[in-house]
Amino acid sequence: MTKKHESNWLVFALLLAVFSVVLVSGCVQESGEEVSEPQNVSEQEEEEESEVSAPSEPIDFGLPPWPGVTVKTEVVRQILVSEGYKAESHELDAGIVYAQLAEGDLDVLLAGWLPVTHKDYWNKHGDKLEQVAVNVNETWLGVAVPTYTYEKNITSLEDLKGNGGMFGNRIVGIEPGAGISQSTLEAIDAYELSNYTLATSSTPAMMAEVDAAVDGNEDIAFTIWEPHSAFARFDIKKLEDPKQIYGGGDVVKTIARKDFKDDYPKVYDFLKEFEVSPQTQSEWILEYSDNGRDPSDIAAEWIADNPDKVDDWKESLN
Repeated sequence: MTKKHESNWLVFALLLAVFSVVLVSGCVQESGEEVSEPQNVSEQEEEEESEVSAPSEPIDFGLPPWPGVTVKTEVVRQILVSEGYKAESHELDAGIVYAQLAEGDLDVLLAGWLPVTHKDYWNKHGDKLEQVAVNVNETWLGVAVPTYTYEKNITSLEDLKGNGGMFGNRIVGIEPGAGISQSTLEAIDAYELSNYTLATSSTPAMMAEVDAAVDGNEDIAFTIWEPHSAFARFDIKKLEDPKQIYGGGDVVKTIARKDFKDDYPKVYDFLKEFEVSPQTQSEWILEYSDNGRDPSDIAAEWIADNPDKVDDWKESLN
């Protein structure tokens, strides 16, 4: 074979080798694209769980315009939001809250004073509602007076009879739709206080009247409940209620629409665990109503300061 032929064969052999390398490389690449590494099962489950989001519809809380439930509802709302839920509060008179719960327009109320104060609301709407749990286990409500008035032998609701002039023939109250206002109208009848009127307004307005009366050392009779910051802010006394018009003491219940458990089972379980002491609620009222702090700030601070209790409540949400 000539050198020329040898050279041609060498070129052909080199080309064949290059083509073989390219062909093999392409096959390997195709094979690499077709075969993927199997995914770890636990990792896959975690990804699927991360894709599960809380319901898109917000949980709607009814909020009567009272300081204790205002902060309490904000605490619950912030906890739920931190867990991925949408939650909103709607300030309405108590009677409207019960009606909208029954109609399904609201989901939860954290201020069900039962069995006495809200008995009319419950009798009207209770067949469409559920008492989920007690969230404050001890309360009192009725009429109070300053201690200097109490020391004038005004120690009972019975003592108001014949002494209307001391109080301008008024008992100072809060919103007309509140259960305590309805009970006070019953008390006026039961204790024959026909010359008295119930001066309804709002909780802040009632507190302002008490503040002004105490500053001026004037007699005043007013509706009040416990837990409330008024007992820390003013030197006042509860009037005895021998006819038990205001009951022997309510508890505060969490009320939900009837089918709430089906729609939000984890939140329902969370609400069954949610309970605070009367002292805690009184502290919230003091910060909000008396110190003028924003309820969202009070709630955020309390949540941060009580991580163990909050974590216990949140177990049902996980």
